[in-house]
Amino acid sequence: MDEIAHALKIEPGDVLEYFTDGRRVSFILERRIAAEVLKGGVAPTEGASYDVLDSKKGK
Repeated sequence: MDEIAHALKIEPGDVLEYFTDGRRVSFILERRIAAEVLKGGVAPTEGASYDVLDSKKGK
């Protein structure tokens, strides 16, 4: 937690608050899942009806 706080230049308490709120951390998780699990990417806009694309551009 301290390393993340230092890297982001915020307080450790703010890290804890942010990373324990699923509404906030989902933005980061979607990108990691898209890249590391699906080998794809994220939707071109936040308003899309889907969040991620797989390696074959499937939704």
